[in-house]
Amino acid sequence: MKTVPYVELKGRTLLKAAYAKGELSELGSKLSDKFEKVYVADLDGLERNKPQLDVVQEMCDEIPTLYEGGMRFASSVIDMLITGAEKAVVSSATLVSLEDLRGAFKLSDNIIFKVDFRDGILSFDPQIAGRAFPSLAKDLKEIGVAELIVPPELASEAIDAKKKLGFSLGVFASVRERSRYESLGADYIVSEDYGRLVGDD
Repeated sequence: MKTVPYVELKGRTLLKAAYAKGELSELGSKLSDKFEKVYVADLDGLERNKPQLDVVQEMCDEIPTLYEGGMRFASSVIDMLITGAEKAVVSSATLVSLEDLRGAFKLSDNIIFKVDFRDGILSFDPQIAGRAFPSLAKDLKEIGVAELIVPPELASEAIDAKKKLGFSLGVFASVRERSRYESLGADYIVSEDYGRLVGDD
């Protein structure tokens, strides 16, 4: 079972870069010693629609990267991928509509769909928001989505849907839950507490 480290970027302003030059490439290099991939959540892109594409590129140069940069419209998928990211992560909470997801797949199929959840699936689009996961997963598969990432609240439903529809599945989870999700049938976890693995042999 793969563990994908979760890294957040935040804090650039017009006057100050959030990270010193080379800082992210150094982190990427260290992570590549122990992990196959990294998940980068660009909070400036997610919260303010101002993704740090140049900063993310430093990380992408060192390790295959799953990049969530707050994609809202189909055309933004190219911005995410020109960083060198292996996959662009499209979040249900920022995506404007399923139609934009269809449009994004016309530009690239290097896309992962992330389902955001808070008392129901979060989205601006009523075709996504609040739906039952199995029904949404079926529509996503028809659009071309071959990989999904879900929160723990949706893991059981997602694993059942994976068996029927045949997509790859990641779950946001702590490292201590890795064996549980492996036995259930998830392909990998995305974890913030990956630090405890860095000392593993």
